[in-house]
Amino acid sequence: MKRMDGELFAIGFKKGTEVLLTHVDEINTLNVFPVPDGDTGSNMSSALLEACKHIEQLKKRDLTSVLQAIETGTLLGARGNSGVILSQIFRGFAQACKGKKSLNAHDFSQALKSAKEVAYGAVIKPVEGTMLTVIRVLAQESENLESDDLVEFMEKLWKRSQEVVEETPKLLKKLRDAGVVDSGAKGFSYIIEGFYRALNGDREVNLEIESAGPREIVRISQEELKYLYCTEAIVKLTKEIDLPNLKSFYNSLGDSLVLVNSGDYLKFHVHTNTPGKAIDKALEFGELVKLKVDNMKIQHHQIIKNEGESKDEKKKYGLVVVANGDGWESIFKSIGVDVVINGGQTSNPSTAQFKEAIESVNAQEIFVFPNNSNIILAAESVKEMVNGKKVTVIKTSTVQQGLAALFMFNPQASVLENLNRFKEAVESVKSLEITKAVRDSKIKNREIKEGEYIGFVDGNLVCSKKTLDESVFCTLDNASASSADIITLFYGKNVSESDARVIFKEIQIRYPSVDVEMYYGGQAHYYYLISVE
Repeated sequence: MKRMDGELFAIGFKKGTEVLLTHVDEINTLNVFPVPDGDTGSNMSSALLEACKHIEQLKKRDLTSVLQAIETGTLLGARGNSGVILSQIFRGFAQACKGKKSLNAHDFSQALKSAKEVAYGAVIKPVEGTMLTVIRVLAQESENLESDDLVEFMEKLWKRSQEVVEETPKLLKKLRDAGVVDSGAKGFSYIIEGFYRALNGDREVNLEIESAGPREIVRISQEELKYLYCTEAIVKLTKEIDLPNLKSFYNSLGDSLVLVNSGDYLKFHVHTNTPGKAIDKALEFGELVKLKVDNMKIQHHQIIKNEGESKDEKKKYGLVVVANGDGWESIFKSIGVDVVINGGQTSNPSTAQFKEAIESVNAQEIFVFPNNSNIILAAESVKEMVNGKKVTVIKTSTVQQGLAALFMFNPQASVLENLNRFKEAVESVKSLEITKAVRDSKIKNREIKEGEYIGFVDGNLVCSKKTLDESVFCTLDNASASSADIITLFYGKNVSESDARVIFKEIQIRYPSVDVEMYYGGQAHYYYLISVE
């Protein structure tokens, strides 16, 4: 076989998807940190499956149409950094093949070079020892591997990709320390294996490819409202406050309380039937800078009325946030976020989900908070796909950073002023995560045993303990919690409120000079997420 036409390329692509899917659990477990949140295989699969749906919708499968379907589909389905990088590889490949009806080995080699250039160009700081290394090596060496037999050429590419995967720990210390190869590189090698198998005659593909239904981005509560008024204010303080007593007072007025004392300012948010009492209490401590009282019943009916309809008047700003857990969703919605996309570790939103969320917000300027370093690239890639709105991605790596930034949002301020406020807030918070190791590992000369409770501060492993309590306090100590102003505890869906309250009270005892708050986050995989400010 000397050439590959559009029909055969489509079969090879679908076969690559099938091979990847059969190994998705293996790829997901190739995680540098031994935490239960590996998602590289799932992210890559999402991009490939979306492209397969686009291929299925084609009326004719010439090479140009197939590659266009793959380019569009992988981008729309891309989740996480691995999914976005994979989409850029196919984008570059497609660009080099424009106008061609079929590909021989030399055409494939030239397309790999284009794929490498586009993929590297999409990443601000390319890291070797990853999927990028595989595409770079194949692009550099493919001409030397060329053969008149396309099957032989593809077999050489596949075997060379396997060799590069095994070399990734030599290029990236954290892989070497963890004793794993790079998950994205491994996944990409499986895709190449699929192409080889298809060219070699294995063309039966077993994929469940269904049309995507409407995505549920925001759940609108149909429950009867207990408290009618969403009340929030910012107060410039003129006297000292007793935060615990103030918190008790506001809790007695309603629910969904958020109370933050940041330097010279106090911000509160509460759902209540007596907004006047909430405002009068705040005035005891200073002057109102901002005040907003909304009738949630009217808002609720308006949302239902306008659902699916366009609005004539755009507001200035819109806020889109990614968060995992119903507690986090409630918190973000309570402070004015327009759309909460359900996602995070193991569930990275696709580019299409970002596009749908952004388009649903009737605003001129959209601020997007990915709240996860593995989601930032997907969020940024959607900017070129949205018309009539300016999209700015705030590069928040954790939900704690996102929440801190949003507390500083001022709808009356300019874009630049808000960006500065966001930056200042993100830099002021330390993000702590407590989870359980799912396998033995070694990270920076620290031996980790399966089942130990491990703690991270801003993504860096700092503790591994036999009990959850020990890990919480070890992590807090490593975050210099004793010198903080505020510690906020968000407990996950696998932690009972009573257990969380025990930890909460112990934090208060150990750090008596620090204001301590506790909320239900409902996040998966992490027992506790903690903000230290």
